[in-house]
Parts: sequence; structure tokens; C-alpha cells
Amino acid sequence: MNNSCDKLDLSRPNRLDIIIDHRRFLIAIIAVISVILGYFALQLKTDPSLKTGIDTTSRAYHHYQRFLKTFGNDEFTLVVIKTTKGIFNTPTVSMINDLTNDLGQVKGVAEVISLTNLRIFQERNGKFGNFPLFESIRGKISSGDRTSVENLRYSLPMTDLLVSADFKTVGIAVKVEEKLKYENSVYENIVSTVNHKLKGNHLVEDFRIVGPAFIRKAIVKYSIQTGVVFGILCMVIATIVSVYVFKSFLVTLVTNFILGVCVLWVLGLMAAMGIPLNSTTALAFGFVPITTIEIVIHMVVRYHQFHQETLNKIDALKKSVRWLASPCFMCVATAAVGFGTLMISSIPMVRQLGFIMSIGVLLAYVLAMVLTPAFFAVMKTLDKTESKDVVVDWLETVLENIESFISKRARIVVIFAVALSVFLLAGSPRIKSDAQIFRMLDESTKTVQDIRFVDKNLAPAQALELFIEAGPNDFKKPEMWKKVNELEKRIRLVPDVISTDSYASVLHYLNTITQGKSSSSKDIYSNPGLIPQLLFMTTMSESGKKITERYVNDSFDKARISILINNAANRPIDETISKIQAIANQIMAGTAKAIVTGELVVVASQTETLIKDQIESIFIAAVLITALMMIQLRSFVLGLICLIPNIPPVAAVFGLMGWFGISLDMVTVFAATVVIGLAVDNTIHYLTQLKRDITFNPGISIEENVFRAYRFTARQIASWSVVTLLGFLALAASPFRPVVFFGILGCSAITLGLFGDLVFLPALILTSKWVRKTIATICAKEKKAASEECG
Repeated sequence: MNNSCDKLDLSRPNRLDIIIDHRRFLIAIIAVISVILGYFALQLKTDPSLKTGIDTTSRAYHHYQRFLKTFGNDEFTLVVIKTTKGIFNTPTVSMINDLTNDLGQVKGVAEVISLTNLRIFQERNGKFGNFPLFESIRGKISSGDRTSVENLRYSLPMTDLLVSADFKTVGIAVKVEEKLKYENSVYENIVSTVNHKLKGNHLVEDFRIVGPAFIRKAIVKYSIQTGVVFGILCMVIATIVSVYVFKSFLVTLVTNFILGVCVLWVLGLMAAMGIPLNSTTALAFGFVPITTIEIVIHMVVRYHQFHQETLNKIDALKKSVRWLASPCFMCVATAAVGFGTLMISSIPMVRQLGFIMSIGVLLAYVLAMVLTPAFFAVMKTLDKTESKDVVVDWLETVLENIESFISKRARIVVIFAVALSVFLLAGSPRIKSDAQIFRMLDESTKTVQDIRFVDKNLAPAQALELFIEAGPNDFKKPEMWKKVNELEKRIRLVPDVISTDSYASVLHYLNTITQGKSSSSKDIYSNPGLIPQLLFMTTMSESGKKITERYVNDSFDKARISILINNAANRPIDETISKIQAIANQIMAGTAKAIVTGELVVVASQTETLIKDQIESIFIAAVLITALMMIQLRSFVLGLICLIPNIPPVAAVFGLMGWFGISLDMVTVFAATVVIGLAVDNTIHYLTQLKRDITFNPGISIEENVFRAYRFTARQIASWSVVTLLGFLALAASPFRPVVFFGILGCSAITLGLFGDLVFLPALILTSKWVRKTIATICAKEKKAASEECG
């Protein structure tokens, strides 16, 4: 083959030389863009509502919106106080009453409900009416009547969150104005008011504040923490590996500077395009450095290799750029495709990560290809000894031992790789999902510990809603409430259901008060005129109307049943939802339409979507990435061969999720797709080098060229894989359980990806005569075509 056809022949012009020849102009452009994006990066926002984690196109979401339109948003912050003397102690009741009043004065608070301001229909001094549970005598609130509170708690399940069964723990429900629901300042004032009243109070054993707002705040806080920690750890890891690989502090500083510029650009783009920081986009802090350092490592190592042959550093840099431009571009293109396929997801935060990372890796390519040679162009020229130090050390010894093992045990390696992949993939049918949002957080976080405190001392504060739609005025009929009563009894038998709460409880309570304890549920359902009478009684006061509006709408054709569930459920919540829905369908068939809804249901409904999205994204990524590899390697067959060593890392993701019970959620859902995009990078570098060695060394056997290509690429592949593996391992520091699991999956996949490229692929070529013949034929055809082109 005519050497003048070689792209490394500097006597032939190449458009890529512009990167070296016009480096000062390109750096000036990068500096201007960096200043602009740096300004935007300072304005990066978070997502306090967590709406980016919700699929607003789903049926479950629309059902929940219909429910909210009818009954409004019942989101409460719960102040839970474990007292030392119980609620029948006068000073304790006075303290609760004072705190209730103080919370009502907080700006932005719409409503406060506690035992001390609760007015219920009851008989007092021979009169029926809505009276406070705790009487105020001469300006001082009384300690209350134990029997009345016990009856109330038994009759009205909604009071479970206001007082515990042992009457030592109380809850105060605080509702914030809808327009201020996501304003942190309101909740900070609530916390300040509670702390001022309860801290150091001898009547208080312990107290906690929980609620959706605090879960959201924790998730936002930990999203930022995850991003910052992940980014910093990745930079530290990159620094350590850079020092080890490059043996130069100055080169390491250059590397970190390039990584920092890449992160700055991505953050600036996020802010400029209105993409908020959340539990998925926070991962960009680490993924960008990981992607960038791959290119930098290849560039630096190749530059040193060429510098040993070419003393002129500008010529060495031009050769490095010419050699790496195409394979590195294909590597970032496959990563961009892997991330880009996430954009098919119906969940906004997954789409956002897919978009920002697909753009981010391309930007990382541009910046690394321009800045790395630009810095080396002004740095001191390396002497021969120093350049050799970059590529020779104990890692070389390890890689040489692996090379020796492959040459002797190639067939065993292939059998092991196939068996391992089959075993891992066999676990994929066992993959399950978990939709409870708060279980995204680690058990050690304060938010989860507060929730556990409430579960233990008061009652679970997490609820599903059963939305029942019937005909006009149907909920004035005894037969309808009989069905509701039966429905509640059946639902309470479902595992993980703690209690149910509906207007039926209110009707039974009113009937007991007015008719006496001897009355039974049969009296309500057998007397056609009793239900309307009881309904009328609740409209006699504003507090009664409020209670009615909570459960039944004005037209009496829609009602709700609130279902408290166990926060620490041992089974996925979608199983509980399905059982409740089946019971509702069975009992209400032909009478009314019942739909299980609520925020938990909206998130749980995304399970099928997540699975569908994962399958689609993996399929699309595999097809597009294979096409890109075929373009890079200029062969349809070689592109397919590229997929084989990448089966083990993908199998690792599915196998670990199935065999070890790692749940499918909004973060782990894209693990396999990301792994495909990252894992094929090393395969491209190895096969590109192998093709070149076979083409330019016709007198050497394919077997020898396999190891020649191995020696040229193994160090870069191993170095980048170590950085990536440790980067994924850094995710273990996150308080988000899905992110931790994502890190575990990533570590496992990168480890098997390294095995696939440095062990399995060479062994496969050595073992399979067909693969060797195919590669040789492809190289021969390319050599002939290139010779004809060059004349």
C-alpha cells in the first residue's frame, strides 16, 4: 500500500490541521463562549415541585387532576409532638393550643387543624351542635374528656393523624396557601415557629415536622449535593489517574482545566435552556468529566507515542489529532446516541438528562480536541526518557500478563464470557419496580428518619385516594353508602392498608351521637330519610360544611375514600393499588365508577412506561450505535462483531437488577442505555487500531496484530475504564438510593466492559477462524480501494 495514502503522512494536507494551525483563534472563541455560559450557569435553578419526575401525559395523571378539581389539594405539613404527660394534662393541652394559634399566624398558612381547635358535632349539656373538643373555661383551655376523645378516634379515622392510640403523641396539620406551596420561606417560618415553642420544653419528649414539602425539599437538596459531590469526586479521581498516567503535574492541571470548562459549558446550557437541576440532571456533573477525560487520555498518550517518533511537537500533535479525530468522534457519537435515546421517555427529567448529555458529550469532544493540543503546543517539549515514562510502569506488567493469559487460554475466556452473559441475562425477568417517591432517599437521611418517627408514634402519613363517581344525588341514598361501607371493610383487609377514611365514618358518628350507642349501621341503610337528615345536620355550621366538602362534592355525585398505607411496605406499591382497584371494581360495578388515584398512583403508573421506555431506548441505541460503528469501521459485519464484547456489560445491568433486587425507577431505568453508549468506545479504539496494524503490516499474522493492537490501546482503555469505574463508584456517596444503585450498575457494567474489550474480544478473534478471516478480508478490500484511490 502506498504510504502517501496514510492519514498520518504530514506531506499530504488534512483539514484537521486547522485545529493546530489556528489554535489561538479557536481558544479565543472558546473563551468568549465560556464567559457567556458562565453567566448563565450562575442562574441555574432547581425543580422544587418535582414535576419533572411526573409523566403529565398519563391517564393516571389526568385522573388525579380530575380528583383535585373536585376536592382540591389536601397537602398538609404535619407537626408531630411526642409529649411527656399525654394530652389530658392541662399544661400540655395549653401548649398545643398556643402552638396551633401561633402557626395560624404564620404568613402563607391557610389552615391549621389540631385537637384543640377541632369542632365536631356532639351533644353538650343537652344540646346538639358543633362544639370544640376541648372547652375553653375562663380563657383557659381544659384538659378534655378521655371518653370523648376515645370515641372520636374510634369513630373518625381522620383523627389518627391528630392523636395516637396511647394519647401521648399529637399531630398538628398545617396547610399552606396553594400559590405559596413551593415557597421555602413559608416552611422555614413554620419550622422556626415550632422550634421556638417546643425546643427545651419539658412537656415535649421529641417532635418532628414531615410532609410532601419537606420530602420535596430534601430531594432538591440532595440532588444538588449529589451533583456537586459526584462532580468533585470525579474531578479528584481524574486528577489522581492523570498524575499516575501522565507522570506530570502540569499535564494534570491542564486536564482538570479542560474538564472544568466542559462542566461550565454544560451548566450554562442547562440554565440558558431552562433545564433545572434534579436527581437525574445532577448526574451531568460527573458524566461530563468522565466523557471528556477519555478523549484527553487518548490524546496525551498518543501525543507521547508520536513524539517518540517525531521530535517536532507540532507534527506530533497534528498526527495525534489526525489519528484520534475519527475514532474519538465516533466514541462520543455513540455516547450521545446512548444518552439521546433517553429523550423518548415520557418523564421530563429523563428526557432532560438525555438531551443535555447528548449535547454535553459532543461539546466535550470539541473542547478536548481543541484545548488539549493547544496547551501541549506551548508546553515544554518532552525528552525521550520522560515520554517513555508515560507509557511504561507496573500497569504495563499487568496488561502483559493478561495478554499472555489470553494467548494461552483464549477458548476458556470465550466460554466463560458466554456463560456469564447467559447467567446474568437469566435474571432480567425478575426485575421489579418501586414507585414510592420517599423511598428514593436513604434510610439514614433525616427526612426518612422523621417519617419513621411519625409511623411509629402516630400513624402513616402516606395515603391513596379512591375517587368514586356516580349519578346526581346518588350519595344522598342509603344504598350507595351501604356499598361504600362494604367497600371500606374489604379495602382494610388488603395487606399494607392501615385504615380508611370516608364520609361514611362521619355519618356513623353522627348517627351514634343523635340516636345513642345502641344504634347500628342497619339503622342508617334501612331508613331512607335518615341519610338526608344527617347530611343536613352537617350543613348547620361552617366547620360541618368543611367536613362535608372534604368527602362529597356539592352535587353529591362524587365522593372520596382516603386510604392510609404503610410507608415501609415490603411489596411494591403497585400491587396494593391493583388490589384496591380490583375490589372497587367488583363492589361498585353497575353502581358507580371508582378509580384509585393520588400522587403515589401517578408515580406508580409510570412503571410500565419506564419498562417500555427502557426497551425502546435500548433497541434504538443498539441499532444507531451499531450503524455508527459500521461507518467508523467501514464494514457491516465488523460493526456487528463490535456488539459481541459489549453483551457482558449490558447483561450485568439486567442481571444485577434481577438477581439482587435492584428496583427499576426514574434513575436506574436508563442504566443499560448509558452503558451501551459508553462501553462501545473502547471497542472502537481497539478495532480501529487492529485494522490499521493489519493493513500496514501485511507480513505479520493476524494473531500477532491482535496483540500489537492490544499493546497500543490497552493502557488508554484501562486508564479511562478505571476513571469511569471510580466515577460510578463515587455515586455511592449519594443519599439517593436509585443513584447509589445506578452507580453499582455502572461499576459492574464498566468492569465487564473492560473485560469484554481487553480479554473477551481478543480471545474471540483468536478462537474464531471466521472472525479472523472476516477481518482480514475487510482490511484487504480497504487496502485495495485505498491503493486505487491513491494511484
